[in-house]
Amino acid sequence: MLKYIRYQTCADQNLQRKNEESESVKISRRYKHNMAAFSRTIPSVLPLIASHDPENLSIFVTNAKQINIVNYGTGKTWYSETPEQDMQAEVSAFLASSPYFDLRHGSESEHWLTQPISEQVETVIMFGLGLGYQLQYLIEQIDIKYLIIYEPSLDVVHCSLQAADWHHILQMAEEKGTQLFLQLGNDGSSLPEDFAELLPLLNDDKVFVYRHYFHPIMDEVIRFAFCHSNQYKQLTNKNHVFSPDYSLYNYIAEHNQSVLGNYTPERLNNSDLFEQNLLTLKEYYPQVFSVISDYSPVSWYLVKDGKNQANLLHKKRNALFYDNLESESNSLVSDFESNPLKDDVVLGQQVSNKLGHYIHFQAVQKVQTELQNIITSDTVLPEHVESIIIFGIGLGVHIESLCDGHEISNLYICEPNLDFFLASLHVVDWSKIIRRADQAGQRIYFNLGGDGADYFSDLMAQFYQVGAYSIANTYLLSSYFDAEMHQSISTLRSELSIVLALGEYFDHARYGIAHTYFNLKYRCRFLKLGSEDYDNEPLLSKPLFIVGNGPSLDDSIDYLQHYRDQVILISCGTALKSLHSKKITPDFHAEIEQNKATFHWISQVNDAEYLKSIRLLSINGIHPDTASLFKEVLLCFKSGEPATVLFQPEITKAGYKTKSLSYAYPTVSNLAVNFALMAGFKYIYLFGIDLGYTDINYHHSKLSAYYKTDGSQIYDYKSAHGDGIAAEGNFLPLVYTKREFDVSRKLIEKALMQYSCKVEVYNCSNGVKITGAIPLHPECILLNEPNVSPADIEHFIKNAFFDDLSKFSDEIFSSMDTLELSEAVFRWLEYFDTPVCSIEDARRFIDEQWIFFRSKISNRNSLIFFLFSGTSNYFSSVLTKILASSHESESTCLHSFNIARKIWRDCIQQAHDSFIEQPLELDNVDVSHLFK
Repeated sequence: MLKYIRYQTCADQNLQRKNEESESVKISRRYKHNMAAFSRTIPSVLPLIASHDPENLSIFVTNAKQINIVNYGTGKTWYSETPEQDMQAEVSAFLASSPYFDLRHGSESEHWLTQPISEQVETVIMFGLGLGYQLQYLIEQIDIKYLIIYEPSLDVVHCSLQAADWHHILQMAEEKGTQLFLQLGNDGSSLPEDFAELLPLLNDDKVFVYRHYFHPIMDEVIRFAFCHSNQYKQLTNKNHVFSPDYSLYNYIAEHNQSVLGNYTPERLNNSDLFEQNLLTLKEYYPQVFSVISDYSPVSWYLVKDGKNQANLLHKKRNALFYDNLESESNSLVSDFESNPLKDDVVLGQQVSNKLGHYIHFQAVQKVQTELQNIITSDTVLPEHVESIIIFGIGLGVHIESLCDGHEISNLYICEPNLDFFLASLHVVDWSKIIRRADQAGQRIYFNLGGDGADYFSDLMAQFYQVGAYSIANTYLLSSYFDAEMHQSISTLRSELSIVLALGEYFDHARYGIAHTYFNLKYRCRFLKLGSEDYDNEPLLSKPLFIVGNGPSLDDSIDYLQHYRDQVILISCGTALKSLHSKKITPDFHAEIEQNKATFHWISQVNDAEYLKSIRLLSINGIHPDTASLFKEVLLCFKSGEPATVLFQPEITKAGYKTKSLSYAYPTVSNLAVNFALMAGFKYIYLFGIDLGYTDINYHHSKLSAYYKTDGSQIYDYKSAHGDGIAAEGNFLPLVYTKREFDVSRKLIEKALMQYSCKVEVYNCSNGVKITGAIPLHPECILLNEPNVSPADIEHFIKNAFFDDLSKFSDEIFSSMDTLELSEAVFRWLEYFDTPVCSIEDARRFIDEQWIFFRSKISNRNSLIFFLFSGTSNYFSSVLTKILASSHESESTCLHSFNIARKIWRDCIQQAHDSFIEQPLELDNVDVSHLFK
């Protein structure tokens, strides 16, 4: 379970470096000797080896000063820290009990046939080379006439050439008359063809199988050989196609002690414990009970292994899950307790220069300055834990151990493989765990089945029941490695980390309310909810080009110029200046940010007549000064925002049903795509929606305001945003993105999924791949449409948007009870007057905040929840994280806690006073200095 490089290298970096330097000379010399040996004996493999560049596997030196293989993308290692001893033991186990298939008699047993191997044998097939030590040990101890080695990965071959003594191996094979058939880059799929040539040469009916590591295709090939061993026609069928199941439910680590498959495990069934657990599930989790009580294993079965311990057997691949259940579970818990993984989403909240004057961010800066020393990563798992998310149950022994040793207020257990959970009911006393948690007022949440794609939405629903701030004190434990689940965990960690960052903090909420008020008052149009008034508009069948400001826009700009009049065109954000520089006028321009920065960016166009020929497309909170620059303003409410919750329901009650956008963030591209889908456009083409880049210095169109006239950047993009995260490209294998862009991509994909049957979407951008949007180079677009008629646009707008909702601005605003707000804030601040003198007092204080806010949700006239919930979540998170700083004394924690509490109190008072004094104040962000 714990085969990760961090566990197998020296904690002392200087000592690790010394070990690596000592071994590097030997490795280099060994590699040269091995290549020379191949050039003399099997020169045909040299071009294959020499032309290969390692992709994801490499060697490293363990703290036992031995060579091991690591996947440097995941940190997973193949062997223990002593691979040489491992393979000596493996060869000894093989000699004592060698799997074989019988070419004459076959076998009807569900287990592999085995027998002790003699000193002289005709044929051995080795599936997987690995480091190759086992090959040397095997040839030294027995004489083999034909030795076939299948190795699918040239990365592995490269590792073996640096680790094993191939000069010695090839020399021994030659002296013993062993014919080596090295099938490099071959996963065994050629076995039927190879057998057609080999079988006529064989005298012995028994062919021995040495599986050195697990591999989906090689395991399928082995199974095929055992099933058809005495069926010559099937065994030599060159047209047979091997198609293994790569799903996460069938994942097995590359190497463990059961790899040879020469064991006969016993079925295990603890019926008493199983029935007891089922009864508890029926009482506490009836939905889980209804599924699991009728469930039968698909791939993995509960067995008793050779160590007399419970284990999981994958029957089809003849593989055990654990080497040693007890020791692996203990090690997993011990390591987690001493090195708990918890993401820092509190101090990770960045304060941008343009928003630094906001009341919320001024408080954030104070907290970060005061508490840098206290809010640090934990060194140990505390006895009391707010939340743990466990990915993967396996047999669950480690979960039982964790629950026995710690008080866990909220335990979230995610296991995609129902085979594992079913088996755990025979091994773990879930009844004890569940009933004890219930008695202590703790919560256990099961997320079973699925592939991890819904972890974020499912877990966030749970977090909001206990307080979203608890994310800040949530530990993550991965029980076992699986490639797909690993990706799901990585995605979840990224998404959780932005929940607080994207929260509706006080300033955003108060300006959103003010901006919505004025946008209604100034008669901005709002999109209708019911589409029956505009479903059949001719405009919706016209091709719609959505143009972002990604680097690839520069390559498409001439195409857009040529076909401009035949399409509807929406420009997004800073793309407007790029289009203006080429005299391209969009029909609509989209903006998403509500602060006044959009006004300054758009003003760089410096062409009032040009802007007044364009309609603005945005959300209800867009800055009124930005809206004033355009010919006409078309808005949608943005789902979930305080201003939307306050205004939209009242407008709906009056009979004006408006649409709201659910996926309109975090970039303007999300707004434009979401609007196009909801409005009903049938053919959508994405240009410059790169959401990434191939060169960090070329991150947006060079025609835009991100670059000066001399081509230099207006600010250091790399310093502000980092190098980027590798991602799959739309046209290229690899591009780079940033976290915000990656979230943008995922939300676009979710939106496209909802409309997949109603719309055709083509991605013409040379950026990241967007699932649901078909990659299409611009020159491949077929446009046979006549020019788009301005009358069609006018007609669509008239039917799709309400033209005047101005009467609701004062009507709704006047109903907002500022007196009630002041009274609620006064009651809230009374909580701060109660001294916090113990950890229990501190926890009680945090819990009271969430109870207080939940009590305000149902009161639509109460502004306190809408204005302060995001900022409250942030500070609750800070305080929660302080209490989790287990390496500090209680007095130090309480001192820091009370400092943060005072900063929070002052923030509440300042925010309240500011809003009461000027409830309709507009945002005043100024970024004009960027363009001087």
